[in-house]
Amino acid sequence: MQIKEHEYVRQTLERYTNCKLTDICDHVLITNFKKYILRFQEKTQGKYSEGNFRVVNAQKINCTMVDFGIGSPQAALIINCLAYLDHLKTVIMLGMCGGIDDILEEGNFIVPSAAIRGEGTSRHYLPPEFPAIPASSVNLYCIGSLRQIGQTPRCGIIYTTDRRLWEFDDDFVTYLRQQRILAIDMELATLLSVAYRYEVPIGSIMLVSDMPLQRRGIKDKKKQDEIFSNYMETHLDLALDAVKKIGENWKEVQRQLTSEW
Repeated sequence: MQIKEHEYVRQTLERYTNCKLTDICDHVLITNFKKYILRFQEKTQGKYSEGNFRVVNAQKINCTMVDFGIGSPQAALIINCLAYLDHLKTVIMLGMCGGIDDILEEGNFIVPSAAIRGEGTSRHYLPPEFPAIPASSVNLYCIGSLRQIGQTPRCGIIYTTDRRLWEFDDDFVTYLRQQRILAIDMELATLLSVAYRYEVPIGSIMLVSDMPLQRRGIKDKKKQDEIFSNYMETHLDLALDAVKKIGENWKEVQRQLTSEW
């Protein structure tokens, strides 16, 4: 007999995380960076496991972190799999993006209100006319975490592309500037689209890791190391605070999510 979809997806998540589904917590942070997952393990003393994805399950704080890799197909896969967990409550993406709008600076944090679907993966989950939007009930707690440390969160539109080295395409750069796009990344629109398709409550806190359209603004190896040193700890703390507050106020969050979707 052919395996059913829900069984196959759940088995895929087990294989890719190399852990039992019952070990995955109610709240999940997702990222693209091994350094983030290792630091999360140090901070929480959670249990590390590794398959295609790197995972830390921190049962004491009811929070799991997954490093799903890079690119839209991987982004779609992790949300598609998490959606089949019976106990999943929220997902928050901790990613990096390139700043486009000159109001931004390296080290700023963005809580995106929407993403443009410039990649190809999301079309397998939603019609092209559908916007890629987060769950505002989750995003509000991300915004609150930033305000609590005295930072003004930047909210706006991120462009998601599946193209590397786009910086040298003058027509594309002109388009980005004309449309008042805040920043650019490679996964967010896919994450939001798949999450909407499967009713996964998702928000995000994105770190501006470079300003690629400015002189000497492109992130090289040295700059990347500085980004981790200077901002990773704050990025993780913001997410952990958001998860803590969501957990403490879950009944209210759940009520808002019901009316939102």
